[in-house]
Amino acid sequence: MALIKDEEINAIREQADIVDIISDYLKLTKKGKNYVAVCPFHDDHSPSLVVSKERQIFNCFTCRTGGNVFSFVMKYENVDFFEALQIVANKIGYKLSSTNFNSFESKNKKEYEIMEIAKKYYLNNIFTDLGTSARKYLENRGINNDIIREFNLGLALKSKNELYKLLAKKNINNEILDNLGLVYINGTDVFDFFNNRIIIPIEDLKGNVVGFSGRIFNGEKETSKYINTKETVIFKKGQILFNYHNAKNAIRDEKCVIIVEGNMDAITLSSSGIKNVVALMGVALSKEQIDVLKKLKVPVILMLDNDQAGLNSTLKNGEMLKSVDIDVKVVRLTGEKDPDEYIRANGVDALKDNIKHAINFVDFKLEYLKNDKNLNNIDDLVTYVKEVVKALKNENDLTKEIFISKISKDYQIDPEILKREININNEQIKKEEKVVYEQKKKANKYEIATSKVLYHMMVDSKYIVIYKRSLGYFKEKEKRMLASEIVYYNSEHNNINIADFTTYIMPQENLFNLVNEIVNENIHTIINEDEFNACIDVILKSIKVDEIKELKEKIKKEMDISKKIDLITKLTNLKKEV
Repeated sequence: MALIKDEEINAIREQADIVDIISDYLKLTKKGKNYVAVCPFHDDHSPSLVVSKERQIFNCFTCRTGGNVFSFVMKYENVDFFEALQIVANKIGYKLSSTNFNSFESKNKKEYEIMEIAKKYYLNNIFTDLGTSARKYLENRGINNDIIREFNLGLALKSKNELYKLLAKKNINNEILDNLGLVYINGTDVFDFFNNRIIIPIEDLKGNVVGFSGRIFNGEKETSKYINTKETVIFKKGQILFNYHNAKNAIRDEKCVIIVEGNMDAITLSSSGIKNVVALMGVALSKEQIDVLKKLKVPVILMLDNDQAGLNSTLKNGEMLKSVDIDVKVVRLTGEKDPDEYIRANGVDALKDNIKHAINFVDFKLEYLKNDKNLNNIDDLVTYVKEVVKALKNENDLTKEIFISKISKDYQIDPEILKREININNEQIKKEEKVVYEQKKKANKYEIATSKVLYHMMVDSKYIVIYKRSLGYFKEKEKRMLASEIVYYNSEHNNINIADFTTYIMPQENLFNLVNEIVNENIHTIINEDEFNACIDVILKSIKVDEIKELKEKIKKEMDISKKIDLITKLTNLKKEV
């Protein structure tokens, strides 16, 4: 970890007003002494994110995400703590005393370094005489030397283990290389995993090389067109969108992201000037990938392969994106298999025109639902209309009205029947949501009191003194641990505020989550001593009530008369106190 002191971290946090920083990402509206915004971390339709200028913290009442300025940037930008620290420092013009930290400063530092060596090895190969045919192949696909360098495209040689020999000279053991998918071991022999293929480095969201994709280029028929690195400790396909690290600034500038199916599609589009493009790492988007796309807060254009698999994938991925309230559009290219081939056959301007005229996902889905149906057949028409009604259930009123009018006109169906079907569907959804809401557990007086006590302690050190004198103990282990950390932090810093304490507790995930929960419950709480003491009384009473129950059980089981009398006396005194 980089040598950066807590004092400097806290100084950055103090200078970085959380309202100013979050305003760079979200539209904030003042409400009382706080600010509110639509939460970017869940499917939010009305402002549920609260930002406290006074406490320098944020919290969402719905998804319960919260923290300070650093944790907001970490979650929004999908970066680690030190990257968030750098981003915040840059925003306020603070020059860090040390910038000698990055994503390599992690438990996987060695693995990242090895993958970087492999990338440079492959890149070097393609610019040697042995790389002539590979370069020629790429040139025929419109990829020149500048693009090769931009994407660090490389070449795995025909020889069986040149990369292995290079890495072995650096005293890197075979097990690590095997675990990273760079080699495979057969008895005493070690072979390079990639041979005689053009190599495409795969970067994670932060720009670290975590894997490779190898493509044939000599027209071999007996082998797969592409092979990819296996999943490893640093390469998780579901957490990666190919080209994201290069594309994210263009995505924000263009205010949309284009998703294609293959790595070469993304490279061809990007090299043609369409920079806001990422590629899938499989057929379907994962939850993690969808979370990344949602944080961008821009429309998604799905431009997948022009075959049945691409059609089905467009529907499935579009449904998942729509379910988290992402605006989805669709481009279905005709005549060529994929965007790479389309550009080479028709030119980049023709592709840009398709992108410009991307259709709404609802339009795409209603056309898709016609597949394999004869709409002159009454049964197929009924099935189609029911599927359309279901597809429209989450759309806004205007969209519903437009499609009801269109379907009514096209198929001579009374629009009132369609509206009734949609309303029945919506009523069912409301009933299901009501059941979920009613199942939420309400906090009891003791839980409310402990939450308020811990919140007071994180806000003002005088309440730590009262806690130590009057209580000093919680029944639950996790709350005891949090209280101990609060006491320790205050003793070390001779002061406490909730924003800096949040930074301190962040590495302890369970306690960090508890802090967020407490903040969520108390962000509007007015801090005062009477309230704090009243909560202490509630906790003490609850502890004594538990002791009473315990004593009653002991009295039942105790056979010795004198001991039983002592227990009854204790019970009587406790009852008087309560």
